[in-house]
Amino acid sequence: VKLGDLEIGALEVGERGAGTVSQIQMVFQNPFDTLNPSQTVGAQIMRVLGMFGVGDGQADRRARMLALLDTVKLPRAFAGNPRVVVADEPVSALDVSVQAAVTDLLMEIQRDSRTTMLFISHDLSIVRYLSDRVVVMYLGHIVEQGATEQVFQPPYHPYTEALLSAAPVADTSVVRQRIVLEGEIPSAMNPPPGCPFQTRCPRKGAVAGDRCETQLPPMRALAGGHRLRCHLSDAALAEMTPVVAAAR
Repeated sequence: VKLGDLEIGALEVGERGAGTVSQIQMVFQNPFDTLNPSQTVGAQIMRVLGMFGVGDGQADRRARMLALLDTVKLPRAFAGNPRVVVADEPVSALDVSVQAAVTDLLMEIQRDSRTTMLFISHDLSIVRYLSDRVVVMYLGHIVEQGATEQVFQPPYHPYTEALLSAAPVADTSVVRQRIVLEGEIPSAMNPPPGCPFQTRCPRKGAVAGDRCETQLPPMRALAGGHRLRCHLSDAALAEMTPVVAAAR
């Protein structure tokens, strides 16, 4: 793991200097994991309060007293002008009516500050709207990565394909494939041998032999930096059709 030219993945927490630590901020899904309830909101987020619509009347209140803690944890992360913000489901607890406004504001601040944001979410509509690049993970393994439109168009990793088929689509004029995954999700602490997705993959039958059960697929490079981890043949990948397509 690198922050610029500095390798930080192998450093113990105590070995990381204050300057390095301050360049990376974390927004947890649970705001109580982000905010110190013994400090006032104003002390934690300083000048960025106003950018997120938290007024002076709330600045002196304790974090445990705020009805919408999620509106406070986001500006706190950007307050120190970090180079990287890791945001774990930052808008999932907000009302749908508020999510769009907060997402737009995140995009604006990220572009103005040129802060790199690692946005972790299960909401594919927000991921597509917000992201320049997307990484899809299953049981701790990266199974697909690429530019946003590459990941949202075939060829897909079979897990990505299933995720997209389950995402709500408001447009009634489109046709959507529905892919139902059977079985339970294996434990990430005790994953199955071979491909981590092999116990639930609906396309496993297209792979000859027992490679899915015995061999971890390599990360394959496709066009334009698109990569996926799968044993499917090039021909099988080329035959994939869009999960969501315009009705004929």
